[in-house]
Amino acid sequence: MSSAGQTFRPTAALVRAVVLAAGTGVLALLSSQPALAVLAAPFVVWSVLGMLRRPPVDSPPPVAELSARAIAAGDAVDATVRATAADRVIDLALPPHAGADLAPPWGAVCGVETASVRVRPQRWGRLDLVDAVVRESDEVGLWHRDVRLRLGPIEVSPSAIVPGRGDAIPHPIGTAGIHPSRRAGDGSALADIRRYLPGDRLSRINWRVTSRTGILHTNATTADRDTDVLIVMDTLADVTTAELSGPFASSLDATVVAAASLAEHYLRLGDRVGVHDLGGVVGDLPPRSGIRQFSALTTRLARVSRADVGRRDLRRVQRLRPGTFAVVCSPLLDDDVLTEIAVLARRGAAVLVVDTLPDRIGRLERGPADRSGPLAHLLDPAPGSFWEEAWVLRRLQRDADVARLREVGIPVAPWQGVGGVATLAAALAAQRPTARAGGAPR
Repeated sequence: MSSAGQTFRPTAALVRAVVLAAGTGVLALLSSQPALAVLAAPFVVWSVLGMLRRPPVDSPPPVAELSARAIAAGDAVDATVRATAADRVIDLALPPHAGADLAPPWGAVCGVETASVRVRPQRWGRLDLVDAVVRESDEVGLWHRDVRLRLGPIEVSPSAIVPGRGDAIPHPIGTAGIHPSRRAGDGSALADIRRYLPGDRLSRINWRVTSRTGILHTNATTADRDTDVLIVMDTLADVTTAELSGPFASSLDATVVAAASLAEHYLRLGDRVGVHDLGGVVGDLPPRSGIRQFSALTTRLARVSRADVGRRDLRRVQRLRPGTFAVVCSPLLDDDVLTEIAVLARRGAAVLVVDTLPDRIGRLERGPADRSGPLAHLLDPAPGSFWEEAWVLRRLQRDADVARLREVGIPVAPWQGVGGVATLAAALAAQRPTARAGGAPR
């Protein structure tokens, strides 16, 4: 974790003491003034003391450590530097990091034997900390050395306290473990009452119907099964502006939080949840149930580097069981994503789209009459002058695409937490709409 230690060098205080001692001694000899020798004596003693107290050449460098390597966004981790010798003074300087808050704010702190800076990441993903600059000095400040210590990365998973995580909401398709099934078999859901046949369980005999008809009747049930939930993440691009802040500051942040929240919710209900990444940044997870599936998802999200996010080729969903409940989390800015949504609906999936584009993007806060200097923009159009207007036009185009999705029976809901998605999911389960053939958005 630490780089190779450098040798100790004299500090400015020791250099001044040596220069004053030598200069005053030379003047005393040249001028034959004993008073100058008396004045030079303290500096000579201090210089000799400094030479005798020089740290060993092979003295090991300080050690840097992090209090945690995997945390959630919003939690804090302490970056601590410890000296390997007693009474050493540590000056720690940690450069600022984008997407992380430091305490102290400028990342500079001083301490005896130990020094610590608190790092609080605000966004998910792998945070690669810049090497810490450490100055180690002896207790009297005569010798020092500068060392660069490697802190390494921090894996930051999506926060568990953002809006929409852990909401208690009704399940859209059924109750965990007893989801409706069309296949007859052993289960708890009553499908029919029929005449008793050899091999039927005696415990399933319906004695009320039997006593009324005089013929043995038994209860026919449908097999219990759990729901397959496929969460499709759109990581093809990250849309944000400098004015936005918070857990939903960008479309990618909202997509990741929505996917993690929905996966956690359905896994707690006992469903099998799979994840498909259209951009390939996070990767895919095959459908599984249990808390280990959610742990695997958060671990992958925590290890993602934001430098890997960029324009990529769309990765289409290859395997899809008919009747799968597919939730697509996307800002809906790519035509290929819209086509993939329609394809999922045609393949028999119950599709629900979660709109993760930040609401403020593409919406003018002021009217044209309220803007300052409109003629200046027209006469001297600097780069980026009409950025807001361009996004307004893009949002209008996107609204038309969203309207086409709704026309073919695919509901679209803005991301405002799991509760808002559950309302549309419940309606989708009740109505079971299917996309019309040839009705894909264009």
